[in-house]
Amino acid sequence: MNRYFAILFLFFPNHSFADTFRVALPDENYPPYHIIGGAKKGLLNELITLFAEQHSLTIEYTYVPEMRSEKMVCNGEVDARMESESWLLTAHKYYWSQEIVMVEDVMVVTHGANPSDFQDEKVLHNGVLLGRFGYVYPEYEPLVRDQILHRENFYSDLDVLQSLYNDNHVSRRFTIMSRAVFDWYVNKYPKFSALGVSAFNVGEAPLQLQFAHTERGKKRAKEFNDFLQSLKDNGGLAKIIARYQ
Repeated sequence: MNRYFAILFLFFPNHSFADTFRVALPDENYPPYHIIGGAKKGLLNELITLFAEQHSLTIEYTYVPEMRSEKMVCNGEVDARMESESWLLTAHKYYWSQEIVMVEDVMVVTHGANPSDFQDEKVLHNGVLLGRFGYVYPEYEPLVRDQILHRENFYSDLDVLQSLYNDNHVSRRFTIMSRAVFDWYVNKYPKFSALGVSAFNVGEAPLQLQFAHTERGKKRAKEFNDFLQSLKDNGGLAKIIARYQ
């Protein structure tokens, strides 16, 4: 009897798995793109929901730390996660969505410090970059590797901002953060407006979905890119982005 059902399963596979979209998102906020516990769940959630509705897919979210989500995509445990080709050293090993939105990075420093000073390598010498676990900062990685610059890692942008805010003196500690993320936290926690933020961009990167390098991942990437291109063409993406600015 068991063998009979096993043979039936081979010929009539479970379609519920095929009709799902498995997505790993951070277990911490990355506002306004990804928000946990708010009335608005973020730009990405809105896009993914719309995509799933158009393709009659059931979304299966997994909320895990950054490094864990990368392993899950690598192992094919999920179909996709939030990422950027510019942020990942092994980007060639995956399928990618088109650019969803361009993320503009700025420098944030302690109260009384001047972000422009940190463009001087003499100031960066023995400075401290406050970063996120699993995040890559292309411009500063060589300085960390050569031990010119030190790095402290945190689990969330909120923890980073809190650490900078708690500095009681002007220091050589700084962070690199999306301007949209910083603005969102300042709006929610006005005390962070005391921190210094650069008027200049430190870098830009496209926010994308990173798909597993499997046939299933390839299929989902193609479907999502077709959906995204259509949304760009009809102005729908611009309207969604505007709601989070």
